[in-house]
Amino acid sequence: MAARIKQARVAAAHEGIAEMIVTIEYDNGGVTEVALDRNTVEQLMNSTNAQSLDDLVGASWEQVRDALSAAFNRY
Repeated sequence: MAARIKQARVAAAHEGIAEMIVTIEYDNGGVTEVALDRNTVEQLMNSTNAQSLDDLVGASWEQVRDALSAAFNRY
């Protein structure tokens, strides 16, 4: 099984701008948190057909990676 989203939540970033924090859980039980900006969140929500943060639970790390890449390369 690949690394998967264990949890997603909204948090305040620099200067109070909202961002999403996703907790990624690895096969070995390790976890890490990744902060996602608005553009990345939009890409991730669209690619996973998620309607809410809870819908992201179980999505693969590859979908997060792809959303980060698409948001970064949007220009």
